[in-house]
Amino acid sequence: MLPADICLLLLVSALGLCFGSFYNVVILRGLSGESIAFPGSKCPKCNTPLKWYHNIPVLSYLFLGGKCAFCKCKISVQYPVVELVTMLLFICSYLKWGVTVKTLFAAAFLSLFLITTVTDILEKVILTRHAYILGGLGFLYSILSMFYPQLSSSIYFSHPVVLSILGILTGVLVMEILADVGYLFAGTRAFGEGDTYIAGALGAIFGWKYILIILCAGFIIQFVFSLPMFLINTYKNGKKLTVFELILFLILAGVLGGAGNRTEAVIYISGLVLLALIALHLIRNILKDIKTPSGCTYLPYVPAMIAAAVAGMFLWF
Repeated sequence: MLPADICLLLLVSALGLCFGSFYNVVILRGLSGESIAFPGSKCPKCNTPLKWYHNIPVLSYLFLGGKCAFCKCKISVQYPVVELVTMLLFICSYLKWGVTVKTLFAAAFLSLFLITTVTDILEKVILTRHAYILGGLGFLYSILSMFYPQLSSSIYFSHPVVLSILGILTGVLVMEILADVGYLFAGTRAFGEGDTYIAGALGAIFGWKYILIILCAGFIIQFVFSLPMFLINTYKNGKKLTVFELILFLILAGVLGGAGNRTEAVIYISGLVLLALIALHLIRNILKDIKTPSGCTYLPYVPAMIAAAVAGMFLWF
């Protein structure tokens, strides 16, 4: 790597840290309803205004030992984590697309991905203005890609604006249909309205075809991470049979999937029948439990959807 490349990489890293520090302000003040410009930085516990050297990304947190310089209250680890993740996203964008307009758009998309993910994790809240900005940038990108070939990608193989509009409609419609299914089983929406906004915004970026892939991948990621919590909560609620059936179902499905055509037809079919019976009984128990408040386990879906979108950014753009 040439010295100029190293300097650019260091510059991108520094920008990532600085923007990450600003994103912490956007996240926390967005949730509290405060202005992101005024007043200046202050301790969230004692409200004492911070000095400039208290705001150096990551370093200030380390030098202060993770505590406020005035009241000595613990500083959330969110601050350095968001700063470091932003730096990593900026670096990956630069290494992937170089010094291009596409890098600027990618960094903006990834930044909003991070902001919406953190707000959803912290308070299970999606600020609609973040979704609107994300969707607006995606639509703008689709327009510019018609005039600047360097912005073209596998997503916009033809009629980019049409694909973007169809992506918005697809993301919104799919999430609203799935959300309304929740009324059948739990008497409430399966997903929050913020999830619909983000799905529409991602549709503006990726188009109708790829937003469907992202939504499906998001559900898989959500299932993987929510399964352990579901098992623990179900066991704590005394539903040991449901836990046993789910574990048995996963084991049997893995065995049958691995065996494939190498197993005798009669044994394989018998296994599939047993798997179907376990699945039906398991679904019956889960739906029965989910109608009660104690049976509902709410995990934010946006982080899973965003994780799939981040992978899509680096695969398809």
